[in-house]
Amino acid sequence: MKTIRLGFFDFPGPFNPERILALLRQRFTVVLDQDKPDYVIYSVFGHDFLKYKRAVRICFTSENVIPDFNLCDYAFGYHWLDFGDRYYRCPNYQLYDQYSDLRARRRSLAAGQSLAYAKPKFCNFIYSNNKGHPIRDELFHHLHARKPVESAGSHLRNVDAEIGPAYRGDWTVPKVEFQKQYRFTVAFENSSSPGYTTEKLVHALAADTVPIYWGNPAVGREFNTARMVNCHEFDELDEIVEHVLEIDADNERFNAMLREPFFPGDQPPAGLSDDAVLDQFARIFEQELPQAYRRNFHFWGHKYESRVKQQADASGFLSGNRLASRLARYLRGIGRS
Repeated sequence: MKTIRLGFFDFPGPFNPERILALLRQRFTVVLDQDKPDYVIYSVFGHDFLKYKRAVRICFTSENVIPDFNLCDYAFGYHWLDFGDRYYRCPNYQLYDQYSDLRARRRSLAAGQSLAYAKPKFCNFIYSNNKGHPIRDELFHHLHARKPVESAGSHLRNVDAEIGPAYRGDWTVPKVEFQKQYRFTVAFENSSSPGYTTEKLVHALAADTVPIYWGNPAVGREFNTARMVNCHEFDELDEIVEHVLEIDADNERFNAMLREPFFPGDQPPAGLSDDAVLDQFARIFEQELPQAYRRNFHFWGHKYESRVKQQADASGFLSGNRLASRLARYLRGIGRS
């Protein structure tokens, strides 16, 4: 197998690269190198990646941000873009075990009738971020005013539940187990954009709840909207609330939703299988290094990157990003183990 020297940069502090590494190690020998990598995978939480001018840069956004192709050679992101071999749509939920579970299960629970009565609670809301779109909190308050919604995260918390902080360790397991108690899950993204679907929806489905979903107005391209309350189909929050309460009061209707397949036509998106994502990485790594570059190194390409670097230096990103420093130390530890 080909050996690739790879570094991860500018991800949030709790980021664990093991899921990506496990995927790559199916076809490549991966050497983690935070000092002199040939390839850099980076996110949007800093600008440390700019230090590595001769590395092939791969942006993995993990947030609702369009990749800057003036600074990267390739990118993986949420949006449906067409940019030759430089871009691949890969929402972050693809990296979660729960998404693999949904692909394996395909059709939702056939035992929906018994499941409905096994769920003793109405609706959950799990968020720590209070800076998302205001519609998320507005929906919570509108629905909670009609029937209590249990908030187990640090934001708007109103129940004593221990599910642990997000994005640390195996945090998804206790979260999904907690959600299994409920008939509905508020699954609102931080913002709305075509293609921006995150693990919030996947976790709600994996817990066999009915997601009350908002975020990607085109979510029906990848998930079956009959298996959720798609808030993009309504004009007013009160309409959403009434719709949820009507479903909650009608077990036959609720059970019918649980029996719906997760994916349109019960077919998961072919491009989001592990093999398909790995194929895109392979197209990058199997080239000789000089042939793998795509960004412009000269004249305006150089000017543009220099200006971004100057701005980053001025704001303290490049030298003072504590999250990036912690991530670098963590990855160096993996490389030595």
